[in-house]
Amino acid sequence: MREELIRIAKEVEEKTGIPTYLRSLENILLALNKTNNFWLIVRYSGEPLNLVAESLKYLAKNNYVLFDGDKIKLSTKGIEYISSNFIGYEKHTCTSCRGRGITIDRLGDDVVKDFLKIHDNRPKAIQEYDQGYVAPEITLARVALMDSYGDIRGRRILILGDDDLVSLAIGLTKVAREIAVVEIDKRLTDYINKISKDYGFDIEIYTMDLRKPLPKELLGRFDTFQTDPPETIKALKLFIGRGIAALHGERCAGYFGLTRIDASLDKWLRFQQILTNEFRVVITDIIRDFNEYIDWDYIDQMHGWKVAPIKAKPTGIWFVSSQYRIETLRDFKGFNKPMLDEDIYVDEELASA
Repeated sequence: MREELIRIAKEVEEKTGIPTYLRSLENILLALNKTNNFWLIVRYSGEPLNLVAESLKYLAKNNYVLFDGDKIKLSTKGIEYISSNFIGYEKHTCTSCRGRGITIDRLGDDVVKDFLKIHDNRPKAIQEYDQGYVAPEITLARVALMDSYGDIRGRRILILGDDDLVSLAIGLTKVAREIAVVEIDKRLTDYINKISKDYGFDIEIYTMDLRKPLPKELLGRFDTFQTDPPETIKALKLFIGRGIAALHGERCAGYFGLTRIDASLDKWLRFQQILTNEFRVVITDIIRDFNEYIDWDYIDQMHGWKVAPIKAKPTGIWFVSSQYRIETLRDFKGFNKPMLDEDIYVDEELASA
């Protein structure tokens, strides 16, 4: 069976253009031990959605899995492969912090209460800008993480794309020296501006397309940036490069999320090479599945729905991303060239747009 799965992996790679390994298929089979919902299989396998969708079709064709209505199940052959090779895993995640290593308690009850109220009235995510926002407690956890590294108090902070409303959560802490937001969606910038005025945050707001270069007044000015970019290599280079260009010197910090759903480990490698070799920054932290996203209304219109072998809605939180933290070193370099004619939303791995 091992040789057969290696053959299937090669066929999937030829069909999708996404690097596919024996371990990829084993991860999918193991995910089926936990769930029979396609979207959760994607989450638990840690493999790109487009790869999982195509792999399941090949695995079904070769009798490793069964499609049963809106459920996907291991067949006797699939169960036999897992048991005969003694593969598997057990989660040992902390039940309190859910593996983040962060609590939001010390942000203060008023910060948490006010942000939950602000979040309830926020604009909905729309497909035009590949939006999808995290649960409000995750936004607060991001702020707590940044605070635990000394990247908020007395710091100048830039948010590049803010459908998670990180700027408002930071504003509620009242400890940042300065907050600025660059966001393409006028619905969001209008909302952030309104809340900023209501609470007296004085957030500086730029409504603009990040494919345009950052204005000169934003370059080399900030201590910390936060962003949550689309996950093509072009978009990652664009968003992270803009953030780095906005930092004023060495040992400044950047935060962003990166999934395994829209990005294979091979794409992670290419991007990490850009970070270390081209931008000259160091990755200080990667916290797996730190970010959990609320399902967006357009899920049945995105590419992932089209390729899914079973057309059934998620039965739980499925879209998650790891939280990265980077720091600049001497001779770091950002990226602020225009990319107006570039399509930054599409590649063979991106499924959530």
